[in-house]
Amino acid sequence: MKKIYILIMCSILSSALYAQDGFGTYLRDVIQKQEKGILVTAKLIEACGLCDSLDVLMDYEYERLYQTGQIQDLQNYQVYFGGDMTANNDPDAHAPEHRKYGYTVFAETDDFWEQQLGKNYKDITITDVKNLVVSKGLYPNASNDDQFDDENNVLNLFITYHMLPRRVPTNKLVIHSNELGYDPILPYKFTLPVYEHYVTMGKRRLLRTYESPESNGIYINRFPRFDNGIYGTGHEISCDPDKAGILIDISKAIPYANEIPNAIIYPIEQLLAYTEDVRNNFANVRSRYDIAGLFHEFTTNGIRRADSNEGKFQHVYIPNNYQYMDDMTMSQDTKFMYFNGYKAAWAEYCQDEIEAVGHFDITLRLPPVPKSGEYELRYKVLATAARGIVQVYFGTNKDALQPAGLPINLTKTCSDYLRDNLSWSYISDTGKDEYELQVVDNELREHNVMKASRFESELNSFTARDKSNYCRLILVRQMMDSDQTYYIRFKSVLDSDKTELYLDYIELCPKEVYDNPEKPEDIW
Repeated sequence: MKKIYILIMCSILSSALYAQDGFGTYLRDVIQKQEKGILVTAKLIEACGLCDSLDVLMDYEYERLYQTGQIQDLQNYQVYFGGDMTANNDPDAHAPEHRKYGYTVFAETDDFWEQQLGKNYKDITITDVKNLVVSKGLYPNASNDDQFDDENNVLNLFITYHMLPRRVPTNKLVIHSNELGYDPILPYKFTLPVYEHYVTMGKRRLLRTYESPESNGIYINRFPRFDNGIYGTGHEISCDPDKAGILIDISKAIPYANEIPNAIIYPIEQLLAYTEDVRNNFANVRSRYDIAGLFHEFTTNGIRRADSNEGKFQHVYIPNNYQYMDDMTMSQDTKFMYFNGYKAAWAEYCQDEIEAVGHFDITLRLPPVPKSGEYELRYKVLATAARGIVQVYFGTNKDALQPAGLPINLTKTCSDYLRDNLSWSYISDTGKDEYELQVVDNELREHNVMKASRFESELNSFTARDKSNYCRLILVRQMMDSDQTYYIRFKSVLDSDKTELYLDYIELCPKEVYDNPEKPEDIW
Protein backbone atom coordinates (compact mmCIF):
# COMPACT_ATOMS: atom_id res chain seq x y z
CA MET A 1 0.00 0.00 0.00
CA LYS A 2 2.82 2.37 0.87
CA LYS A 3 4.50 1.73 -2.48
CA ILE A 4 1.26 2.51 -4.36
CA TYR A 5 0.90 5.78 -2.39
CA ILE A 6 4.44 6.81 -3.26
CA LEU A 7 3.86 6.07 -6.94
CA ILE A 8 0.63 8.11 -6.93
CA MET A 9 2.39 11.08 -5.29
CA CYS A 10 5.26 10.81 -7.75
CA SER A 11 2.78 10.81 -10.61
CA ILE A 12 1.06 13.95 -9.27
CA LEU A 13 4.41 15.72 -8.83
CA SER A 14 5.53 14.60 -12.27
CA SER A 15 2.34 15.89 -13.91
CA ALA A 16 2.79 19.26 -12.22
CA LEU A 17 6.33 19.52 -13.54
CA TYR A 18 5.40 18.55 -17.09
CA ALA A 19 2.44 20.95 -17.22
CA GLN A 20 4.71 24.00 -17.34
CA ASP A 21 5.23 25.72 -20.64
CA GLY A 22 8.75 25.72 -21.99
CA PHE A 23 10.97 28.06 -23.97
CA GLY A 24 9.20 27.45 -27.27
CA THR A 25 5.87 28.56 -25.82
CA TYR A 26 7.51 31.68 -24.41
CA LEU A 27 8.93 32.58 -27.84
CA ARG A 28 5.56 32.07 -29.55
CA ASP A 29 3.97 34.30 -26.91
CA VAL A 30 6.54 37.03 -27.65
CA ILE A 31 5.67 36.76 -31.36
CA GLN A 32 1.92 36.84 -30.74
CA LYS A 33 2.14 39.89 -28.47
CA GLN A 34 4.73 41.62 -30.70
CA GLU A 35 6.72 42.47 -27.57
CA LYS A 36 9.84 44.55 -28.07
CA GLY A 37 13.07 43.05 -26.77
CA ILE A 38 13.93 39.89 -28.68
CA LEU A 39 11.03 39.66 -31.12
CA VAL A 40 13.29 39.29 -34.15
CA THR A 41 15.25 36.48 -32.49
CA ALA A 42 12.01 34.72 -31.54
CA LYS A 43 10.82 34.86 -35.16
CA LEU A 44 14.12 33.46 -36.42
CA ILE A 45 13.98 30.53 -34.00
CA GLU A 46 10.37 29.77 -34.92
CA ALA A 47 11.15 29.99 -38.65
CA CYS A 48 13.80 27.31 -38.23
CA GLY A 49 11.27 24.95 -36.69
CA LEU A 50 12.91 24.80 -33.26
CA CYS A 51 10.11 25.91 -30.93
CA ASP A 52 8.52 22.49 -30.39
CA SER A 53 11.79 20.90 -29.26
CA LEU A 54 12.49 23.87 -26.97
CA ASP A 55 9.28 23.18 -25.06
CA VAL A 56 10.48 19.84 -23.65
CA LEU A 57 11.43 20.38 -20.01
CA MET A 58 12.97 17.08 -18.99
CA ASP A 59 13.69 13.47 -19.81
CA TYR A 60 10.42 11.86 -18.75
CA GLU A 61 11.79 8.32 -18.88
CA TYR A 62 14.62 9.19 -16.48
CA GLU A 63 12.04 10.86 -14.22
CA ARG A 64 9.93 7.69 -14.17
CA LEU A 65 12.91 5.45 -13.44
CA TYR A 66 14.14 7.72 -10.65
CA GLN A 67 10.71 8.02 -9.04
CA THR A 68 10.19 4.25 -9.12
CA GLY A 69 13.58 3.47 -7.57
CA GLN A 70 15.22 2.09 -10.71
CA ILE A 71 17.81 4.87 -10.65
CA GLN A 72 19.61 4.47 -7.36
CA ASP A 73 22.29 6.22 -5.32
CA LEU A 74 25.66 4.58 -4.72
CA GLN A 75 25.66 3.50 -1.09
CA ASN A 76 28.92 3.91 0.85
CA TYR A 77 30.75 5.30 -2.17
CA GLN A 78 34.13 5.29 -0.42
CA VAL A 79 34.16 1.49 -0.69
CA TYR A 80 34.82 2.12 -4.38
CA PHE A 81 36.24 5.66 -4.46
CA GLY A 82 38.50 7.57 -2.12
CA GLY A 83 37.01 10.37 -0.01
CA ASP A 84 36.63 13.81 -1.51
CA MET A 85 38.40 15.62 1.37
CA THR A 86 35.76 18.35 1.55
CA ALA A 87 34.71 17.68 5.14
CA ASN A 88 31.37 16.32 3.94
CA ASN A 89 30.26 13.30 5.93
CA ASP A 90 27.55 12.02 3.61
CA PRO A 91 28.46 8.33 3.06
CA ASP A 92 26.49 8.02 -0.17
CA ALA A 93 26.95 9.38 -3.67
CA HIS A 94 23.63 10.60 -4.97
CA ALA A 95 22.27 10.14 -8.47
CA PRO A 96 20.79 13.30 -10.04
CA GLU A 97 17.15 13.78 -9.12
CA HIS A 98 16.22 14.98 -12.62
CA ARG A 99 17.50 15.08 -16.17
CA LYS A 100 16.21 18.47 -17.26
CA TYR A 101 16.73 20.06 -20.64
CA GLY A 102 17.85 23.65 -20.91
CA TYR A 103 18.86 26.33 -23.39
CA THR A 104 20.86 29.52 -23.51
CA VAL A 105 20.41 32.16 -26.21
CA PHE A 106 22.62 35.15 -26.95
CA ALA A 107 20.13 37.42 -28.69
CA GLU A 108 20.71 40.61 -30.65
CA THR A 109 18.15 43.07 -29.33
CA ASP A 110 15.34 44.53 -31.39
CA ASP A 111 17.02 47.93 -30.98
CA PHE A 112 20.09 46.46 -32.68
CA TRP A 113 18.03 45.13 -35.58
CA GLU A 114 16.25 48.45 -36.01
CA GLN A 115 19.62 50.19 -36.35
CA GLN A 116 20.94 47.57 -38.76
CA LEU A 117 17.91 47.38 -41.03
CA GLY A 118 16.38 50.86 -40.66
CA LYS A 119 12.92 49.49 -39.93
CA ASN A 120 10.60 49.30 -36.96
CA TYR A 121 11.20 46.06 -35.09
CA LYS A 122 7.64 44.86 -35.79
CA ASP A 123 8.17 45.21 -39.53
CA ILE A 124 11.48 43.31 -39.69
CA THR A 125 10.97 40.03 -41.55
CA ILE A 126 12.83 36.73 -41.73
CA THR A 127 13.84 37.63 -45.27
CA ASP A 128 15.33 40.94 -44.07
CA VAL A 129 17.64 39.12 -41.68
CA LYS A 130 18.47 36.42 -44.20
CA ASN A 131 19.40 39.00 -46.82
CA LEU A 132 21.62 40.83 -44.34
CA VAL A 133 23.45 37.64 -43.36
CA VAL A 134 23.94 36.76 -47.03
CA SER A 135 25.09 40.27 -47.98
CA LYS A 136 27.72 40.25 -45.25
CA GLY A 137 29.01 36.87 -46.41
CA LEU A 138 28.81 35.40 -42.91
CA TYR A 139 28.18 31.86 -44.16
CA PRO A 140 29.33 31.84 -47.79
CA ASN A 141 29.01 28.06 -48.26
CA ALA A 142 25.49 27.80 -46.86
CA SER A 143 22.35 27.16 -48.88
CA ASN A 144 20.29 30.32 -49.42
CA ASP A 145 16.88 28.76 -50.03
CA ASP A 146 13.94 28.91 -47.64
CA GLN A 147 14.42 25.44 -46.10
CA PHE A 148 15.20 27.05 -42.77
CA ASP A 149 14.95 23.79 -40.81
CA ASP A 150 18.01 22.47 -42.69
CA GLU A 151 21.10 22.89 -40.47
CA ASN A 152 23.11 23.89 -43.56
CA ASN A 153 20.71 26.69 -44.43
CA VAL A 154 22.15 30.18 -43.99
CA LEU A 155 19.44 31.33 -41.55
CA ASN A 156 19.63 28.12 -39.54
CA LEU A 157 23.42 28.41 -39.31
CA PHE A 158 23.02 32.00 -38.18
CA ILE A 159 20.46 31.56 -35.40
CA THR A 160 21.63 28.21 -34.01
CA TYR A 161 25.11 29.67 -33.44
CA HIS A 162 23.36 31.91 -30.88
CA MET A 163 21.99 28.89 -29.02
CA LEU A 164 23.48 26.44 -26.54
CA PRO A 165 21.74 23.17 -25.58
CA ARG A 166 22.21 23.94 -21.90
CA ARG A 167 20.92 26.54 -19.48
CA VAL A 168 23.94 28.54 -18.28
CA PRO A 169 23.24 30.88 -15.33
CA THR A 170 25.16 34.13 -15.11
CA ASN A 171 27.54 32.87 -12.41
CA LYS A 172 28.54 29.91 -14.57
CA LEU A 173 29.16 31.64 -17.90
CA VAL A 174 32.78 31.46 -16.83
CA ILE A 175 34.04 29.73 -13.70
CA HIS A 176 36.42 31.39 -11.30
CA SER A 177 37.74 28.86 -8.82
CA ASN A 178 41.43 28.14 -8.35
CA GLU A 179 43.21 29.98 -11.13
CA LEU A 180 46.58 31.20 -9.86
CA GLY A 181 46.17 34.20 -7.57
CA TYR A 182 42.40 33.91 -7.20
CA ASP A 183 40.94 34.00 -3.69
CA PRO A 184 37.33 32.78 -3.35
CA ILE A 185 36.96 35.00 -0.29
CA LEU A 186 37.29 37.92 -2.73
CA PRO A 187 35.23 36.46 -5.59
CA TYR A 188 35.18 39.60 -7.76
CA LYS A 189 38.90 40.26 -7.58
CA PHE A 190 39.93 38.47 -10.75
CA THR A 191 43.46 37.34 -11.57
CA LEU A 192 44.18 35.12 -14.57
CA PRO A 193 41.82 35.16 -17.56
CA VAL A 194 39.27 32.36 -17.53
CA TYR A 195 37.15 30.98 -20.34
CA GLU A 196 34.64 28.29 -21.20
CA HIS A 197 34.16 26.59 -24.55
CA TYR A 198 30.70 25.54 -25.61
CA VAL A 199 29.33 23.58 -28.56
CA THR A 200 26.34 25.24 -30.18
CA MET A 201 23.04 23.85 -31.35
CA GLY A 202 22.44 22.94 -34.97
CA LYS A 203 25.70 22.34 -36.79
CA ARG A 204 28.23 21.78 -33.98
CA ARG A 205 30.51 24.82 -33.67
CA LEU A 206 32.61 26.41 -30.97
CA LEU A 207 31.60 29.41 -28.89
CA ARG A 208 33.81 30.81 -26.16
CA THR A 209 32.97 32.95 -23.13
CA TYR A 210 35.84 34.87 -21.57
CA GLU A 211 36.58 37.13 -18.60
CA SER A 212 39.72 38.76 -17.22
CA PRO A 213 40.50 41.68 -14.93
CA GLU A 214 41.27 43.70 -18.04
CA SER A 215 38.17 42.80 -20.07
CA ASN A 216 35.70 44.50 -17.69
CA GLY A 217 32.98 42.00 -18.34
CA ILE A 218 32.23 38.62 -19.91
CA TYR A 219 32.68 38.45 -23.66
CA ILE A 220 31.85 36.02 -26.43
CA ASN A 221 34.79 35.00 -28.64
CA ARG A 222 37.41 37.38 -27.25
CA PHE A 223 40.99 36.57 -28.30
CA PRO A 224 43.48 38.97 -26.64
CA ARG A 225 47.24 38.89 -26.24
CA PHE A 226 48.74 37.64 -22.98
CA ASP A 227 51.87 38.10 -20.94
CA ASN A 228 52.28 34.34 -21.09
CA GLY A 229 56.02 33.81 -21.24
CA ILE A 230 57.67 31.34 -18.90
CA TYR A 231 58.20 34.09 -16.36
CA GLY A 232 55.22 36.20 -17.39
CA THR A 233 52.14 37.05 -15.35
CA GLY A 234 49.59 35.21 -17.51
CA HIS A 235 47.46 38.37 -17.71
CA GLU A 236 45.79 39.96 -20.71
CA ILE A 237 47.96 42.82 -21.99
CA SER A 238 46.12 44.01 -25.10
CA CYS A 239 43.36 43.09 -27.53
CA ASP A 240 42.94 44.08 -31.16
CA PRO A 241 39.54 45.66 -31.86
CA ASP A 242 38.64 42.90 -34.34
CA LYS A 243 39.30 40.27 -31.66
CA ALA A 244 37.58 42.04 -28.75
CA GLY A 245 34.45 39.92 -28.96
CA ILE A 246 30.90 40.70 -27.93
CA LEU A 247 29.98 41.87 -24.44
CA ILE A 248 27.30 39.84 -22.64
CA ASP A 249 25.06 42.21 -20.71
CA ILE A 250 24.33 39.94 -17.78
CA SER A 251 22.42 42.73 -15.99
CA LYS A 252 19.68 42.48 -18.63
CA ALA A 253 19.47 38.70 -18.82
CA ILE A 254 16.00 37.21 -18.98
CA PRO A 255 16.49 34.64 -16.24
CA TYR A 256 14.91 31.46 -14.97
CA ALA A 257 11.31 32.39 -14.28
CA ASN A 258 7.91 30.77 -14.28
CA GLU A 259 7.39 31.71 -17.91
CA ILE A 260 10.77 30.27 -19.01
CA PRO A 261 11.59 27.32 -16.75
CA ASN A 262 14.17 25.85 -19.11
CA ALA A 263 16.04 28.76 -20.68
CA ILE A 264 17.94 31.98 -20.17
CA ILE A 265 18.40 34.79 -22.69
CA TYR A 266 21.37 37.17 -22.76
CA PRO A 267 20.87 40.36 -24.83
CA ILE A 268 23.80 41.41 -27.01
CA GLU A 269 24.34 44.54 -29.10
CA GLN A 270 26.65 43.20 -31.83
CA LEU A 271 26.18 40.73 -34.64
CA LEU A 272 27.19 37.22 -33.56
CA ALA A 273 28.36 34.77 -36.22
CA TYR A 274 30.84 31.93 -36.72
CA THR A 275 32.77 33.75 -39.40
CA GLU A 276 36.02 32.77 -41.06
CA ASP A 277 37.82 35.26 -38.81
CA VAL A 278 36.33 33.69 -35.68
CA ARG A 279 37.30 30.22 -36.86
CA ASN A 280 40.82 31.43 -37.59
CA ASN A 281 41.03 32.86 -34.06
CA PHE A 282 40.02 29.51 -32.58
CA ALA A 283 42.47 27.71 -34.88
CA ASN A 284 45.38 29.73 -33.53
CA VAL A 285 44.92 29.02 -29.81
CA ARG A 286 45.07 25.96 -27.59
CA SER A 287 41.58 25.01 -26.41
CA ARG A 288 41.26 23.47 -22.96
CA TYR A 289 38.05 21.66 -21.98
CA ASP A 290 37.08 20.73 -18.46
CA ILE A 291 35.62 17.26 -19.04
CA ALA A 292 32.69 17.95 -16.72
CA GLY A 293 32.05 21.01 -18.88
CA LEU A 294 31.56 18.81 -21.95
CA PHE A 295 28.28 17.57 -20.50
CA HIS A 296 25.42 20.02 -20.96
CA GLU A 297 23.37 17.97 -18.49
CA PHE A 298 25.79 18.88 -15.71
CA THR A 299 25.25 22.59 -16.35
CA THR A 300 21.49 22.50 -16.86
CA ASN A 301 20.85 20.35 -13.78
CA GLY A 302 23.03 22.42 -11.45
CA ILE A 303 25.61 19.65 -10.98
CA ARG A 304 28.79 21.26 -12.25
CA ARG A 305 30.47 23.51 -9.68
CA ALA A 306 27.36 23.70 -7.53
CA ASP A 307 27.83 26.29 -4.79
CA SER A 308 26.97 23.92 -1.98
CA ASN A 309 28.75 21.51 0.35
CA GLU A 310 25.77 19.16 0.56
CA GLY A 311 26.70 15.59 -0.22
CA LYS A 312 24.30 15.36 -3.15
CA PHE A 313 26.26 18.15 -4.85
CA GLN A 314 29.74 17.24 -3.65
CA HIS A 315 29.88 13.67 -4.94
CA VAL A 316 27.38 12.94 -7.70
CA TYR A 317 26.92 9.38 -8.93
CA ILE A 318 25.99 8.91 -12.58
CA PRO A 319 24.11 5.60 -12.90
CA ASN A 320 25.39 3.03 -15.36
CA ASN A 321 21.93 1.69 -16.26
CA TYR A 322 20.84 4.84 -18.08
CA GLN A 323 22.63 7.18 -20.49
CA TYR A 324 22.50 10.41 -18.52
CA MET A 325 24.93 12.36 -20.74
CA ASP A 326 24.32 12.68 -24.47
CA ASP A 327 28.06 13.02 -25.13
CA MET A 328 29.21 10.02 -23.08
CA THR A 329 28.49 6.32 -22.96
CA MET A 330 29.85 3.83 -20.44
CA SER A 331 29.74 0.12 -19.76
CA GLN A 332 27.61 -1.39 -16.99
CA ASP A 333 30.87 -2.40 -15.28
CA THR A 334 31.75 1.29 -14.81
CA LYS A 335 31.10 3.30 -11.67
CA PHE A 336 31.26 6.98 -12.54
CA MET A 337 31.36 9.87 -10.08
CA TYR A 338 31.69 13.63 -10.26
CA PHE A 339 33.56 15.36 -7.41
CA ASN A 340 32.44 18.96 -7.27
CA GLY A 341 35.40 20.25 -5.25
CA TYR A 342 33.40 23.07 -3.65
CA LYS A 343 35.74 24.85 -1.22
CA ALA A 344 38.32 22.12 -1.74
CA ALA A 345 42.06 22.77 -2.10
CA TRP A 346 42.68 20.91 -5.34
CA ALA A 347 44.96 21.83 -8.24
CA GLU A 348 42.40 20.58 -10.75
CA TYR A 349 41.10 22.71 -13.60
CA CYS A 350 38.01 24.52 -12.28
CA GLN A 351 38.67 22.59 -9.03
CA ASP A 352 36.43 19.66 -9.91
CA GLU A 353 37.25 16.18 -11.16
CA ILE A 354 35.69 12.96 -12.40
CA GLU A 355 36.68 9.45 -11.44
CA ALA A 356 35.56 6.09 -12.78
CA VAL A 357 36.33 2.72 -11.22
CA GLY A 358 35.63 -0.91 -12.01
CA HIS A 359 36.26 -2.48 -15.38
CA PHE A 360 35.67 1.00 -16.73
CA ASP A 361 34.92 1.61 -20.37
CA ILE A 362 33.96 5.19 -21.29
CA THR A 363 33.50 6.88 -24.67
CA LEU A 364 33.31 10.68 -25.03
CA ARG A 365 32.17 12.70 -28.00
CA LEU A 366 34.75 15.45 -28.49
CA PRO A 367 34.10 19.08 -29.39
CA PRO A 368 34.68 19.94 -33.04
CA VAL A 369 37.90 21.50 -34.25
CA PRO A 370 37.40 24.99 -35.73
CA LYS A 371 39.30 24.37 -38.97
CA SER A 372 40.72 21.30 -40.64
CA GLY A 373 44.39 20.79 -39.86
CA GLU A 374 46.84 18.96 -37.62
CA TYR A 375 46.02 18.88 -33.91
CA GLU A 376 47.24 17.29 -30.71
CA LEU A 377 44.70 15.76 -28.37
CA ARG A 378 45.98 15.82 -24.79
CA TYR A 379 44.75 14.44 -21.51
CA LYS A 380 45.70 15.68 -18.06
CA VAL A 381 46.70 13.07 -15.47
CA LEU A 382 47.09 13.24 -11.71
CA ALA A 383 49.15 10.14 -11.01
CA THR A 384 48.45 8.23 -7.80
CA ALA A 385 48.84 4.61 -6.72
CA ALA A 386 45.07 4.14 -7.05
CA ARG A 387 45.02 4.74 -10.82
CA GLY A 388 44.76 2.00 -13.39
CA ILE A 389 46.14 1.15 -16.81
CA VAL A 390 44.03 2.32 -19.72
CA GLN A 391 43.89 1.72 -23.44
CA VAL A 392 42.86 4.83 -25.35
CA TYR A 393 40.96 4.60 -28.63
CA PHE A 394 40.26 7.44 -31.06
CA GLY A 395 38.43 8.05 -34.31
CA THR A 396 35.20 9.02 -36.05
CA ASN A 397 33.34 5.71 -35.96
CA LYS A 398 32.08 5.49 -32.40
CA ASP A 399 31.53 1.74 -32.65
CA ALA A 400 34.93 0.92 -34.22
CA LEU A 401 37.51 3.26 -32.73
CA GLN A 402 41.16 2.45 -33.29
CA PRO A 403 43.79 2.14 -30.50
CA ALA A 404 45.77 5.35 -29.97
CA GLY A 405 49.17 4.01 -28.96
CA LEU A 406 49.99 1.50 -26.26
CA PRO A 407 48.15 1.18 -22.92
CA ILE A 408 48.92 4.00 -20.50
CA ASN A 409 49.92 3.45 -16.88
CA LEU A 410 48.16 6.25 -15.01
CA THR A 411 50.37 5.82 -11.95
CA LYS A 412 53.42 7.18 -13.81
CA THR A 413 54.65 10.71 -13.07
CA CYS A 414 56.45 13.15 -15.35
CA SER A 415 59.80 11.90 -14.08
CA ASP A 416 58.90 8.27 -14.77
CA TYR A 417 58.44 8.96 -18.47
CA LEU A 418 62.06 10.07 -18.91
CA ARG A 419 64.26 7.76 -16.86
CA ASP A 420 63.92 5.49 -13.86
CA ASN A 421 64.59 7.17 -10.51
CA LEU A 422 65.00 10.58 -12.16
CA SER A 423 64.89 13.39 -9.63
CA TRP A 424 62.04 15.90 -10.03
CA SER A 425 64.61 18.67 -9.62
CA TYR A 426 65.89 17.83 -13.11
CA ILE A 427 62.43 18.57 -14.58
CA SER A 428 60.99 21.28 -12.32
CA ASP A 429 61.11 24.98 -13.19
CA THR A 430 63.02 25.87 -10.02
CA GLY A 431 66.44 27.38 -10.65
CA LYS A 432 66.29 27.19 -14.45
CA ASP A 433 66.43 29.94 -17.02
CA GLU A 434 64.08 30.07 -19.99
CA TYR A 435 66.38 28.13 -22.31
CA GLU A 436 66.91 25.32 -19.79
CA LEU A 437 63.16 25.01 -19.23
CA GLN A 438 62.53 24.75 -22.96
CA VAL A 439 65.14 21.99 -23.23
CA VAL A 440 63.37 19.98 -20.52
CA ASP A 441 59.93 20.61 -22.02
CA ASN A 442 61.16 19.46 -25.43
CA GLU A 443 62.66 16.31 -23.91
CA LEU A 444 59.34 15.49 -22.28
CA ARG A 445 57.49 16.06 -25.55
CA GLU A 446 59.72 13.48 -27.23
CA HIS A 447 58.00 11.00 -24.90
CA ASN A 448 54.54 12.52 -25.64
CA VAL A 449 54.43 14.06 -22.16
CA MET A 450 54.09 17.64 -20.95
CA LYS A 451 54.11 19.17 -17.53
CA ALA A 452 50.69 20.34 -16.38
CA SER A 453 49.77 23.99 -16.67
CA ARG A 454 50.63 26.91 -14.42
CA PHE A 455 46.99 27.98 -14.47
CA GLU A 456 45.40 25.82 -11.77
CA SER A 457 46.78 26.16 -8.25
CA GLU A 458 46.25 24.70 -4.82
CA LEU A 459 45.68 27.52 -2.35
CA ASN A 460 48.12 29.57 -4.44
CA SER A 461 50.96 27.65 -2.77
CA PHE A 462 51.81 25.63 -5.88
CA THR A 463 50.45 25.09 -9.37
CA ALA A 464 49.87 21.86 -11.24
CA ARG A 465 53.07 22.55 -13.20
CA ASP A 466 55.05 22.45 -9.94
CA LYS A 467 54.33 18.79 -9.14
CA SER A 468 55.69 15.70 -10.89
CA ASN A 469 52.49 13.68 -10.52
CA TYR A 470 50.53 16.22 -12.59
CA CYS A 471 51.20 15.90 -16.31
CA ARG A 472 49.60 16.10 -19.74
CA LEU A 473 49.80 13.12 -22.06
CA ILE A 474 49.73 13.66 -25.83
CA LEU A 475 47.33 10.94 -26.96
CA VAL A 476 46.91 11.80 -30.63
CA ARG A 477 48.75 13.95 -33.17
CA GLN A 478 47.04 13.89 -36.56
CA MET A 479 44.99 15.71 -39.17
CA MET A 480 41.44 16.45 -38.03
CA ASP A 481 38.50 17.62 -40.12
CA SER A 482 36.26 20.44 -38.91
CA ASP A 483 33.21 18.70 -40.41
CA GLN A 484 33.87 15.39 -38.64
CA THR A 485 32.82 14.25 -35.18
CA TYR A 486 35.58 12.57 -33.17
CA TYR A 487 35.37 10.25 -30.18
CA ILE A 488 37.79 9.11 -27.51
CA ARG A 489 37.43 5.91 -25.52
CA PHE A 490 39.11 5.00 -22.20
CA LYS A 491 39.05 1.28 -21.42
CA SER A 492 40.66 -0.48 -18.47
CA VAL A 493 43.04 -3.29 -19.40
CA LEU A 494 43.34 -4.64 -15.84
CA ASP A 495 41.37 -7.50 -14.37
CA SER A 496 40.47 -5.36 -11.37
CA ASP A 497 37.37 -3.50 -10.26
CA LYS A 498 39.32 -1.26 -7.87
CA THR A 499 41.59 0.88 -10.06
CA GLU A 500 40.62 4.39 -11.11
CA LEU A 501 40.32 6.44 -14.26
CA TYR A 502 40.94 10.13 -13.56
CA LEU A 503 39.31 12.77 -15.77
CA ASP A 504 40.03 16.47 -15.36
CA TYR A 505 40.54 18.16 -18.71
CA ILE A 506 41.54 17.59 -22.31
CA GLU A 507 43.19 19.94 -24.78
CA LEU A 508 42.92 20.29 -28.52
CA CYS A 509 45.98 22.17 -29.71
CA PRO A 510 46.66 23.14 -33.35
CA LYS A 511 50.06 22.63 -34.95
CA GLU A 512 50.35 26.41 -35.33
CA VAL A 513 50.63 26.58 -31.54
CA TYR A 514 52.57 23.47 -30.48
CA ASP A 515 55.02 23.58 -33.39
CA ASN A 516 55.48 27.32 -33.81
CA PRO A 517 59.15 27.99 -34.71
CA GLU A 518 58.97 31.62 -33.59
CA LYS A 519 57.05 31.36 -30.33
CA PRO A 520 56.98 28.24 -28.13
CA GLU A 521 53.64 27.21 -26.69
CA ASP A 522 52.94 28.94 -23.39
CA ILE A 523 52.99 27.12 -20.04
CA TRP A 524 49.69 28.53 -18.80
